[in-house]
Amino acid sequence: MIRFFQLGFFIGLIFWSISISWVYEAINFYGAGSFLSSFMTALIICYLSLYFGLFGISIKYFEKSKLKILILPSIFFILEWIRSWMLSGFPGQNLGILFDHFWGLLPIIGVAGTSFIIILIICILLEKIKIVHKVTISSILMLLLLFGPGHYQEGGSEKLRISIAQPISNDLSLLKEITNNADTEIVVWPEAVTWYNENIFSNFNKKTIIGGFFRKDDTKIYTSIINSSTGETYDKRNLVPFGEFQPFGELLRPISNFFNIQNSSLTQGKYDQNKSDWSGLVCWEIVFNNTFVNRVKNTEYIVHISNDSWYGNSMPELHLKHARARAVESNKWVVRSTTDGISQIISPRKSESSEKINRGEVGYISHEITLNKKDTWYIRMGDLPLLVFSFITLLFALLIDLRKKYES
Repeated sequence: MIRFFQLGFFIGLIFWSISISWVYEAINFYGAGSFLSSFMTALIICYLSLYFGLFGISIKYFEKSKLKILILPSIFFILEWIRSWMLSGFPGQNLGILFDHFWGLLPIIGVAGTSFIIILIICILLEKIKIVHKVTISSILMLLLLFGPGHYQEGGSEKLRISIAQPISNDLSLLKEITNNADTEIVVWPEAVTWYNENIFSNFNKKTIIGGFFRKDDTKIYTSIINSSTGETYDKRNLVPFGEFQPFGELLRPISNFFNIQNSSLTQGKYDQNKSDWSGLVCWEIVFNNTFVNRVKNTEYIVHISNDSWYGNSMPELHLKHARARAVESNKWVVRSTTDGISQIISPRKSESSEKINRGEVGYISHEITLNKKDTWYIRMGDLPLLVFSFITLLFALLIDLRKKYES
């Protein structure tokens, strides 16, 4: 058991060291220094590698089980699910998001479900079963990943032309200039541009702005998406630990003070909030499955705003990839505006997509999107069906194992 845990943990160290190098940049952004930033990044990598270690133990524990073809994908799925909410959650970098050629089943089972299928295929290929069954089943599953509905879906007929702005910095005068130059009536601004007040929207050429602001409500402070024309507001729910809220109350306040983090006392938005024809997601909320499914359901398109400037050079591409995957999962366009890139208006279909505003560029792009209120199977059901299946499979396997030990 120990050897299998060590092997899984070691593989995890390699995987996470490559995948989350941006964490170092994010911590060091606040002036922690190279040593402390490296130490904290290493702690996070070790924590995440524990899940690979636990999966290694499960491989050894169930190696003689007749159900291991289903048990191991189920355990992998459960571990990714636990990782998505434990300690405020670290849901990114699922196995299912790494290869966009395998996104054929995203509208049905999502990114996490795709992880399940990939592990299932590996288990089938490694299992001692007849070659004809092995090749047939694994080939069918692989074809579904490569040529499933996620690559060819259609939806909606009503059109909307919309723009996104990228100012590089929170320079309100520059942002106003970009907005007035945009050739559409609706312009999406990035995350947390400034404090909200109605006077911000004066001197615009009859534009509707959907943008990110800090918003005060009595003594509470939110980071929100606000529509300038209707006043519709969405308050960010999945706040960043230390950066936006103080975990464990005042116990760890010295850490925030050390990093000189000014916004660690924001208020968490409610889970169920009013919706418009668009659904809003702020920054890393787009990688949280439950939040994403809840917000996107019964809406026509997705507005995603972010400020990736403090994540270094590797994170923006990965963040954009999550947004692209969400477009496929929901079969809805994602209108993504960031402070300094990468911004894009993203189609759920390979055949149509807009140009990007790359990192460090100033300006706007406009594109005609298709509105689609019809939800995919994944948006209707989320991860619940596979989660129930995985827990039942694991429970059944454990009961069989206990029965064998009792009989012996």
